[in-house]
Amino acid sequence: MKSAKLKLNKRLLIGIFLFCFGSPLFAVSIRAKLINPKKEVAEKNLSVLIFETKKFSQTDAEGNVTLDFPSPGEYTLRLLRDTGIQEIKISVGSEDESRTIYTEKKASAPKTGIVVEGEREKTVASRTKVRYEEIKRMPGTFGEALRALETLPGVIPNIGFGGGANGIIVRGANPNANTYLYDDLPILYPFHLDGLTSVIHNDLIKSIDLYSGAYPANFNNATGGIIEIETVDSVQKTRGAFQVSLWNTTAYAATPTSGGKGYLAIAGKLGYLDKSLGATGLLPEGIRLPRYNDSQIKYVHNFTPEHQIAFYNLTAQDNFAINVPNKPANDPTSSAFALLSGAKASFGQSFRTTALRYTWIPGDKFQNRITLINFDPIGEYNVGFGTIQGKQYQRGSYVGVRQDAYWTATKFLKVDFGTEVRKFSFRDYGTEVALRDPTNPSPNPYNSSNPDFVGRPISIRGVSPYYNAYTTLHFKFGNFLFEPGARYDYIQVTGNGALTPRATASYTFPEIGKGMTVYGSGGDVSRFPLTTNFNSETGNPDLRFERARKVSAGIDQKIDQVWQIKVEMFKNQFTDTIIDDPYASTPVGLNPDKGQWLTQPIVANRPLNYSNRATGWSHGYELLIRKNARPGTRDWFGWISYTWSQSFQNTNLYQIYDGDNSQIGGIERQILAAYFPNSKEQLAPWDRTHVANFIYGWRMNEGFQIGGRWSYLTSIPSRPVVGDDGGKFSNPLNGLTYWNPQYSNNPYTSEYGNVKRGTDFHRLDIRFDIFENYSWGYLNWYLEIVNVYMRKNKNGFDFDNSRPFSATNPKENDTFGTLQLPGGTVIPFFNVGMEVHF
Repeated sequence: MKSAKLKLNKRLLIGIFLFCFGSPLFAVSIRAKLINPKKEVAEKNLSVLIFETKKFSQTDAEGNVTLDFPSPGEYTLRLLRDTGIQEIKISVGSEDESRTIYTEKKASAPKTGIVVEGEREKTVASRTKVRYEEIKRMPGTFGEALRALETLPGVIPNIGFGGGANGIIVRGANPNANTYLYDDLPILYPFHLDGLTSVIHNDLIKSIDLYSGAYPANFNNATGGIIEIETVDSVQKTRGAFQVSLWNTTAYAATPTSGGKGYLAIAGKLGYLDKSLGATGLLPEGIRLPRYNDSQIKYVHNFTPEHQIAFYNLTAQDNFAINVPNKPANDPTSSAFALLSGAKASFGQSFRTTALRYTWIPGDKFQNRITLINFDPIGEYNVGFGTIQGKQYQRGSYVGVRQDAYWTATKFLKVDFGTEVRKFSFRDYGTEVALRDPTNPSPNPYNSSNPDFVGRPISIRGVSPYYNAYTTLHFKFGNFLFEPGARYDYIQVTGNGALTPRATASYTFPEIGKGMTVYGSGGDVSRFPLTTNFNSETGNPDLRFERARKVSAGIDQKIDQVWQIKVEMFKNQFTDTIIDDPYASTPVGLNPDKGQWLTQPIVANRPLNYSNRATGWSHGYELLIRKNARPGTRDWFGWISYTWSQSFQNTNLYQIYDGDNSQIGGIERQILAAYFPNSKEQLAPWDRTHVANFIYGWRMNEGFQIGGRWSYLTSIPSRPVVGDDGGKFSNPLNGLTYWNPQYSNNPYTSEYGNVKRGTDFHRLDIRFDIFENYSWGYLNWYLEIVNVYMRKNKNGFDFDNSRPFSATNPKENDTFGTLQLPGGTVIPFFNVGMEVHF
């Protein structure tokens, strides 16, 4: 009995010992040195997670790290880089040891180990990068990663709802002057007509780069900013996602193909805002909210490490309609649009981008890429509102071939160069609606005696080649980097081109913190709206490229692995901007109305309708304080961005001001306008002096994440209303008087131009995410609350045309951010949804 008790006690003691100390008898330690054989450098200051034990370690300055394992076996190391997570499988034996772990496949010969992947070095000047994991669940974006651009320095968002909120203002440029690229492929517009939803699925986005200054020469066609969307470049296992919200449903699926040699990713979106919010009765009668859909396909196949092909197909389609019923009386409680009774309008837009890309990497010093592109953008509208009567269809597609090469010439020099050839096919027909006098600040849609709006018949079909070439030299001597570049674009239909040189210089002081970089950049960029403005029948065939000269300088300080401070100053000069011009004409030309070609094919002083007269400039400074999230951890992230800027513009058109009683005929007036433009420089209508954003996100645990965003914007400037026209005209369908606002036409008064600002804008948004984790993936339930403290934000001034000018008319216009229930209760705007990842 005593022997049995002794044996029991021994077993109990051993069990307690093993329980308390976690089986330390089998623990193994490995002293590892992590090396990247491709770059031939140690992986210093890199966080390493042992996935099975959830324990973190970090390599030292020589890449050394001690890893502790509870027992022998197979383990997964996760290397937590700033660019993402890399996984390495290792086997652990029963003995402690020291070993070298290579973080990439080690090349044993020049033609092995070369993989078509990796990122090229990018300029630090005027470039801000955001990663997908930091922006997907940002509050106030409704789950759209692309909307995070609004929080970056140098960016002014277009506040509101609908198509007008589609563009962002980058350093004072027109919101239509930006170019959006998807893996270097064009997309016509970034957001659908609701102004809330992007045309790119979130799960395809790897990162987004915003170039706000003199961007690299391989980009083109933007006097504002370049927004480069980089998509996922590898798929290790089959995965998918499905999301349902109040206004759209999205789906995503990706899988490896050909035994891991490639992958296929497909995504799509269907919007039904007209079925959800449109069915609540909260909207005025006659409005049909936007309908939209989009799709993205990406297929990649690696034949060998040196040869890769990729296929892309991107589509988006939107439409919107309004049909205001005829109301005999103006009763805002029953119809907010009675004054516009009988107005009908529909608008549609779409694009398709199809591309086949071949990448060749014969060695580690050269890479060449050839892309075949077919881009097919379409826009159309049909409007009937008073004297505004028009219907137009535009299509400006092209097919092209583009070549981009990257060559490491010497230890000190790398060269980028490329060329492109396109063949444009444009089609434009219908009746174009235009202002008779583009300088008129208050056209009246019911002016039937001398209509302010005119319809120009259009029927155009044509083709035109387009060529471009670029090169950038990257000189690097120690910590000094100098990158001069140049680009030339030429379009045959106008017979002119644009040579745009640019350069960036930077110097890094590695001993200050984790590196301080002082940099500067400057140069010219150009843009040509590829529409039918340049056609020889109804437009101006001599239009030049729009241009901008951009100069900036700044300091980028990395305090440690996650903290960064960046300060930058800039000045932009915009020239040759294309505008509607009532005075531009040619002495003799074809009659714009083809219906009269049999009787009068040639006309004198044929209007050209457009010119390159407009100019502008902007200047300011930006501040970014940023804490990056450590990939794969529950670390918090966020940033503070602040921009101070001023933006000005001038149409450089001749205008007739109050007191000008000179008797000048039409021909004399055109001559005077050509040589003596007298318009005044004004603040741009999108100018906002101060823009600030505070962003915070924290994945508290495996099941919960919270985020916050606070934004502040100075009000936009507007032209003050000084009176009305006395109610000269009315809606002929119901006889309601249309009071048209009047503005000061004396440039020497304090009320002339964009001089009136309203109440500043500020808003707090929060988002809650709950995750349910399963073996096959996870569910993400989310609630996003916009404008938590329900501030009645304003955006400019609104004149009520149903009433005469008074102390209360105009008044500041309420903007997007709250919902008013039928009983009058005001609640924050919100979005709730579910996302499934498997």
